[in-house]
Order: sequence, then structure tokens, then C-alpha cells
Amino acid sequence: MMAEKEDLNLLSEVDKIFKKRRNFIIRLPNSGEPVVTCLSGGLDSVANIVILLEELKVQVYPFFISRGQTNYKWEKKAVDFYDKLFSEKYPKLYRPCLEIELSVPGKAYKKELIATKCLDDYPLVRKRASYPARNPIIFLTGMEYAYSLQAKMIHPKTIFASTHTEDGAYHSALTSLRCQNLLMCQITGDWFWQFTSIPLEKEFGNYYSKARMLQFAHGCGIPLEQTRSCTHGGELQCGLCTMACMDRRLSFKKAGIEDKTKYANPFPKTGKWKLTK
Repeated sequence: MMAEKEDLNLLSEVDKIFKKRRNFIIRLPNSGEPVVTCLSGGLDSVANIVILLEELKVQVYPFFISRGQTNYKWEKKAVDFYDKLFSEKYPKLYRPCLEIELSVPGKAYKKELIATKCLDDYPLVRKRASYPARNPIIFLTGMEYAYSLQAKMIHPKTIFASTHTEDGAYHSALTSLRCQNLLMCQITGDWFWQFTSIPLEKEFGNYYSKARMLQFAHGCGIPLEQTRSCTHGGELQCGLCTMACMDRRLSFKKAGIEDKTKYANPFPKTGKWKLTK
């Protein structure tokens, strides 16, 4: 799926620009270097932070976007849980999560954007476009947060996303991450900004799925059942929404990990359930 979303010619050209400007495309930050990443309270963002702390041993400055989401209360509860857990487990590397208020997608056109996403004229394109500017706006905000830390004599130059091979949107492709990285460098006049996602980064030789991320976090003793995937507003995750709960449940199955999450609905029997938007 991921390869179908990539524009390999564009990716190659952007990589050439980075190679010319800074003599490398992407490098792993050194142990102890500060980095910035998003903590949404979901499986991917939590597993990503575990990788950064356990494998790379970098200083992690996380941020959480309060964007008017329906499930804000429960996402925030998950964020607070892992913020506390990581602070206690990795006191020398993990920094308190910064909550940032940002309306994305914009409230003025969100209903129309949802309707546009569901048009059936070009269903595959509509699905992959999703909310086309949401993730780029979120991570540009993350870069701006990283930039602001320079006032405190903290100089993070790498922003990590948590996208993986099974993410379906164009904005989750490595091509898109490179283009966003290019914009980060251009708007700051600094060609040493980096933006990537470890599971997708070809310069690291990586290409792995959500299940592998979960296996890594689970192997580090992280209780993944406290994460929040469901976009609905109820306290219990519904267990049926297509791109959240069902993806979550199937990922646990693929990873071979017991799913201890409490759902409002049991796992549907094959052929007797209907996917929700």
C-alpha cells in the first residue's frame, strides 16, 4: 500500500536537494540529542516514543494537539497516562508533554471536508487525500514548537512522525514527509531540520508495519490498552469504527499481542457487521 502512494521520482529529486544542501539526506540523531514528536494518545504515537526512548535514547519533547476533536476528553486521558508513565520510566530522557490548541481541520469547513472525503467520484484518491492538510499542519506546528525551544537554549532539529507502511493517506507517505521537511528548511533558512518517521525511513533501511511497532512497545513492558484509537466521544472505545477501532483490533491480532482494551462492542463475527466511517 505504501509504495502505491509514493512518487519515487519526486522523492529522488527532493533527496538530491538535501544531499546538495547538507551533504546527507537524513541521519539518526545521536544519543541524548533533543527531538520533538507528537503524542496523540494513540497506539502509533505511543509506540513511536518508546522506540525513541529505548532504541535511540534521545531526549523526547512531545506535544499534544487539542484540535476540537470529538474524543478530546479520552485522548487527553490517554496522553496524561503515558506522559506520567514515560516521565517516571525515563526521567533523564522524557520531557513533559506540551498541549497546543489548534483547530485542524478548520471548524468553518469541517462538515464540508468530511462530505468531500466521502465523495464516490474518485474513491481511492478521496480516501488517500483524507484530511489533506491536517497532519502537515500538526507537524509544522511541532517544528515551530521545536524552533521556539531555542529561546531556552534547547536546539532540537529532528521532528518524528509515527506513520508506518499501513497508513493509507498521501500525507503519510515518505514522499510527503520529505516535501514537508523541505518546507521546514526553506521557511526557517536552516537546512539541518529533519522530519521523518522511523518505520518508513529508507535511509535507515526501514519498512515495517504497525504490528511491529506494537511488538516493540509491548516487549518494553508498555501497557498499550491505555491508548485511545476510537474517534467517537464515548468513554469506551466502540470497537467497530473502520479506520480506528477495527484497525486497532486487527493490529493486535497481527502482532500476536493480547488486546486488553475494553470495547463497547465485541469483535464482530465475519460477514455480520458493517464498517462505520
